[in-house]
Amino acid sequence: MALLHLLSSLVGISALLLWLPEWKKYHRKQTIIEKLRMTSEALEHAEERVLRYQERHDRILNQMNSQYLCHREMEEALLGARTDMDEALEFASGLRQLQMKILCCYPHHEMQRRN
Repeated sequence: MALLHLLSSLVGISALLLWLPEWKKYHRKQTIIEKLRMTSEALEHAEERVLRYQERHDRILNQMNSQYLCHREMEEALLGARTDMDEALEFASGLRQLQMKILCCYPHHEMQRRN
């Protein structure tokens, strides 16, 4: 009876040891997929923000052109809009670089083999 328990324990442990590397690969793949999803969502929001800033910048330019005057407040608003737009573009660029780093972290041939 003790031998049966010992053998079943050995079979269970060996099955666990054989399954563990596959589980680690699966877990790593799921982690990378989740990171990519979060990065993609953040990138989408950042790109929307860039578009809003660009529209705001265009509205300010149109106001300046329609009034034919160059007021100090208008210049400051234009400068602020340009600064915000540059920051938003830089943030979106940083997210793209992060997304590429995540993609490079997991070999492409392993992703294809798993799918």
